[in-house]
Amino acid sequence: MVNVAPRAAAPAQAAAARRYYVLALLTIIYALNFLDRTIFNVLIEPIKKEFLLSDTTMGLLAGFGFVLFYSLLGIPIARMADRLNRRNIVALAFAFWSAMTYLCGMAFSVTTLALARVGVGSGESAGTPASQSMIADLFDKNERPRALGIYAIGTYLGVFLGYFIGGYVNQHYGWRMAFFTAGLPGIALAAILWLTISEPKRGAMAETFKAEPIGPTLGFLISQPSFVIVLIGFCLTTYTNYATAVWIPPFLARIHHLTSAEIGTYAGTFKGLAGMAGTLIGGLVVAQIGRRDDRWKLWAPAIMSGLAGPVFALCMLTQSFTLMVATLALTSFMVGFHLGPIFAIAQTVAKPSMRALASAIVLLTATCFGQGVGPLAVGMINDALKGAYGVDAVRYSLLSAAVTTTLGAVLFVWAARWIRSDIARAG
Repeated sequence: MVNVAPRAAAPAQAAAARRYYVLALLTIIYALNFLDRTIFNVLIEPIKKEFLLSDTTMGLLAGFGFVLFYSLLGIPIARMADRLNRRNIVALAFAFWSAMTYLCGMAFSVTTLALARVGVGSGESAGTPASQSMIADLFDKNERPRALGIYAIGTYLGVFLGYFIGGYVNQHYGWRMAFFTAGLPGIALAAILWLTISEPKRGAMAETFKAEPIGPTLGFLISQPSFVIVLIGFCLTTYTNYATAVWIPPFLARIHHLTSAEIGTYAGTFKGLAGMAGTLIGGLVVAQIGRRDDRWKLWAPAIMSGLAGPVFALCMLTQSFTLMVATLALTSFMVGFHLGPIFAIAQTVAKPSMRALASAIVLLTATCFGQGVGPLAVGMINDALKGAYGVDAVRYSLLSAAVTTTLGAVLFVWAARWIRSDIARAG
């Protein structure tokens, strides 16, 4: 008698390997997404000095300068991703934003730098919704928090690389070379994506798939209470993420007098790597406990986001460098914990035909508020408090980030009331 079990297992193992190859490559692309936007943050001080700019202007360049076209183009491109080839969309967008990052290093005025930043944001608006939609078609609803938790590691891997590479290259070769170093690898990796990945079957992890017009799609998403409340809560926690990502490097320079390379090392290690660990563990933990009760998919992120508020307040107010570093790492771990589960909620309470659009709504709204308002608000508060507190102004302006993550946690708890019924409606 011939044993066919090994033969049957081989295709399944090959399929699993292909799924995780796609996940790994999309995660690396997502990391370079955040490298290209984060590297600007560690270069704030030399750019500000060269172009003689205020903190408010730097907040605009770091925030609204990036999200302007990111917000305008994201929804239409996501709608295309619900109907067209997502692999092609990600590859083309990736090559474009990498090229625009390179052009940031060629800026000869604040205007040309702003236009290049707009270009980076325009390209990045297309990448993440299409990527998340592909992942949702490769992993079922119980695997999704883990898969999207792995994908969300790209956020903090990119932050780590942006700080580390930006800080080192800036100190030794200047801020323009830092942008060149960040932009070039993406063009080659976009070609690898195009050549080695095929488009997943649409709705593969659902029993049925039916494309729907945008009106009914938006109507369905708005009718899901958990989706709407999570969206608002995610805007608040994203404020915390982006405000700290932009202003922690100036905080380390002004308050703790670190050099550019030291800022890259400390910010990259204790914010980037700790956030990466939190994101990975958050996805793994929620994937396990969420099987018992879907409400844990929001309760767990709420607990960690709520604890992050007071910990970050201590980080800003302590005079001890050692305690500051420890609480910065702990805050980054706690804030990172919620990313994978929240991404998964957006995919899980939407029907298969709506996943790219649902992802885009969450990402674009949260990014517009978090990256648009967060860096600008902190920059404006810095300028307003500078006369009274001097360099300590950045310490107090960043306390706003401790408040927003706490409020976001409250909303996650509230959204958990509807999560089970909303998942059932999505099918």
